[in-house]
Amino acid sequence: MRHIYDPNPLFDTTITCLKLANDRELSSILQLSASLLRKMRQHQLPVSGVVLLRIHEVTGIGLLELRQMMGDRRRKFRLSSCSAQAMTDER
Repeated sequence: MRHIYDPNPLFDTTITCLKLANDRELSSILQLSASLLRKMRQHQLPVSGVVLLRIHEVTGIGLLELRQMMGDRRRKFRLSSCSAQAMTDER
């Protein structure tokens, strides 16, 4: 069985877990711009380690489980300074 990377279940589960109405509320809670969240949903940007950590902080869901929600089966996840910089630039 081949697993395909798709961040949408990750964001949908986070919305459900936090009892939010939409992506705009999610982006506010995660302190992301709505456009950055939209780009991740549309596969134009990868979900960075910084975003995963923020989701973990607000939901309490483990990082491994969050990665599995989006189809990431790698054993290691590398956090680059570029993804952290991109997140702060979008604000």
